[in-house]
Amino acid sequence: MGAAAEQMSESELRALAQQVYDRIGKAFDEVDPDEAECEESLGSLSIELPDGAKWILSVQPPVRQMWLAVASIGRAFHFDYDAASGTWQDDKGQGIELLSYLEGLLKEVAGLEVHF
Repeated sequence: MGAAAEQMSESELRALAQQVYDRIGKAFDEVDPDEAECEESLGSLSIELPDGAKWILSVQPPVRQMWLAVASIGRAFHFDYDAASGTWQDDKGQGIELLSYLEGLLKEVAGLEVHF
């Protein structure tokens, strides 16, 4: 966990996560529910695909991260907030930005053109 994340309060973390949830949810307003559905519940956001796959994006207060679990392809990512860029970046330093990664994954796996 980076120094900026250590200084972030839980309320700041939750506010930043809510901004991400809101952007994703708004984009899914334009998606046919037969192609994919997005639902926010209990502090997490789930995306369900027609094949029954469910992807979960959740906030993790103890480590000040957002986690994306994509069990259908056996992948999980942890993202730290980067205040300099205002984005969520993977914690492994691979240059993976949460929203653009999710857009690409939805296109690759589900054939969905969604823009956050």
